Amino acid sequence: MSDTTTRPRGRPRLFDEESALDELTALFWRRGYSQTSIADMVGASGIHKSSLYSTFGTKQELFARILRRYLAGRMDMLSALLELAGPGIEGIHAFLELIRSDVVSGSTQDGCLLVNSSTELCGSTPGYEEFGVEYRTEMRERVSVLIGQAETDDRRDPSVTDQRTDLFVTFMLGLNVIVRSGATEAEIGRSIDAMHVTVDTWQR
Repeated sequence: MSDTTTRPRGRPRLFDEESALDELTALFWRRGYSQTSIADMVGASGIHKSSLYSTFGTKQELFARILRRYLAGRMDMLSALLELAGPGIEGIHAFLELIRSDVVSGSTQDGCLLVNSSTELCGSTPGYEEFGVEYRTEMRERVSVLIGQAETDDRRDPSVTDQRTDLFVTFMLGLNVIVRSGATEAEIGRSIDAMHVTVDTWQR
C-alpha cells in the first residue's frame, strides 16, 4: 500500500460565482455601498456569510471587484454603441439617440454605478477615487474618437477636439446623475435635445 496520502478536497461551491456577482452588483447599484449590509448581501445572493467571505473577501474587497467588473462591461458597451453610431456629425447624433433609447428602456434608471460610487465614497473611503478617475479616462478615450471622426481634415484642431470631448464626457456623466436623482423622461429628453443642438454648431 502506498505511503502517499491524498489531501482531501474542499467542499465544492454550490453557487455560480458570476450569477452571484450579478445579484450583488444590482444590490449595490440600487442601495449604494454604505447602505448595503452583510445581511443584505446574504439575502440578495442566497450565499451564507462564511461563503461570501471565503469567496469574495471583505465587503470592501467584494465591492472593488464589482466595480472593476462593471467598468469592463461598461466600456465594452460604450465601444459597441460608438461603433454602431458610425462616423461624422451624424454619428454623434446617432450615438445620442442610442443613449436616449437606453435611458427610456429603463435599463439605466439607477444611473451609473461608478458615478454613484464616486459621488458617495470620494473623500470618505480611501482607494475608491481611482475607479472614478479610470472610468472618466477610459470614457474620454472612446468619446474622443467619436468626436474626432466628425471633424474634417481641413478643419481639424486638436485643442477644439479636446474641448468638445470634455464637454461631451461631462454631459454623459451629468446625465447619469439626473437619471439617478429621478428625473422624468421629459427632463432627460430635454438634456439630450440640448446636446443635439450643441453638436449641430460643430459643423459650422
